[in-house]
Amino acid sequence: MSGPIIKTFEQIVPAVLAIFGDKSEGRVTNFNVGSVVRTLLEAPSQVTAELYAYGADLLKQAHMDTASGIWLARRAAEFGVEKKEAITIEGQVMFSRKTARSTNVPISRNSIVATRKNRLGKDYRYFTTEDAVLEAGSLSVTVPVIAEGEGSAYNVLPGTIVEMRTYIAGIDAVTNESNWIITTGADAEKDPRLRQRGFKAWDELSLGRISGLYESLALSVAGVADAWVDDSQPRGEGTLDVYILDETGPPAEGSAILQAVQAVLDAKRPATEDVRARTPNSIRIDLVVGVIPKAGYDPSLIHDEVEHRLAIKFGVAEDTEDLGITPLGVGKDVMISQLVAVAMAVEGVYAVHITSMTVTRPGALPVVSSPAQDLPIDANEFPDLGTLTVNMEAASDE
Repeated sequence: MSGPIIKTFEQIVPAVLAIFGDKSEGRVTNFNVGSVVRTLLEAPSQVTAELYAYGADLLKQAHMDTASGIWLARRAAEFGVEKKEAITIEGQVMFSRKTARSTNVPISRNSIVATRKNRLGKDYRYFTTEDAVLEAGSLSVTVPVIAEGEGSAYNVLPGTIVEMRTYIAGIDAVTNESNWIITTGADAEKDPRLRQRGFKAWDELSLGRISGLYESLALSVAGVADAWVDDSQPRGEGTLDVYILDETGPPAEGSAILQAVQAVLDAKRPATEDVRARTPNSIRIDLVVGVIPKAGYDPSLIHDEVEHRLAIKFGVAEDTEDLGITPLGVGKDVMISQLVAVAMAVEGVYAVHITSMTVTRPGALPVVSSPAQDLPIDANEFPDLGTLTVNMEAASDE
């Protein structure tokens, strides 16, 4: 079946002029650029070309795999999938003083704290959401804050909110401690991810996969970045576990996002099934990768691209270029051949070897394999990329 016929302005004008010439029976012969007749005919020709282009675009927007923007949101909504909006992070910071004093220190609502500026000159600001008091005799007080803007960029690391942009007499320092995030910030859902959820919903309807249903339900919750279903009856007959990740990785036990997912699952599950929203055990993986470039290619560009693609493989970066890299997830084994294939796909790479892999499981000592070996991952584990070192070696002339 051939595609739609699309004519451009350059194609339409000669055809219109030829028809007009035939109809005039030779009485009109000047069709040069700038002539009265040509100018008059070019206007409707331009409109016709735009109608062709609009029709072609409208056809694309009618299908899930080619629609974009608001049209994709409407296509997805037909399958009960709503586009997820951006989320503003909420958390808490600790104000402190060096010496306990016999006076109270009031901290006003909307006091501003921030990170230091990064190398691009960007900082991230947060506002306290309620009045607080550092009481007499105390060294510190924890105060809730909300980010100035939406998105995952405000999910900064512990110990990075260290500047007070609002002067507070009697306060010496501010910081965000570990587990400071209450509600994780998230970016507005991008088209590729919404399209993926739409297709999963279609599979759920057409194939009747119960695991697909629960995965789709978990992904529908704002702030959930990824979800995987263990349908191997992990806790006995009639049980399923749904593992989720938020924008920062595995969420904390008892977190608000876990509770939100559990509520959605409970509302849809049959009474005969025990379905639980769970956070996976994070397995830290530190990699050292050796790359041999081909002669004539810029090693620095290859270094950055290999690093970027491996980050996509571990789910640290997003595949915005449709490179076809399938991220690792909960229960997915780390296969050395897959990592090598991801790096080898970079233009200008001659050879790749995974020099070493250091694996650290909770409560256990790090285990180093050199050269790296395939790593089996249990159903409740998540391979979390720690440090990634890409070493560029001497170029090959082959």
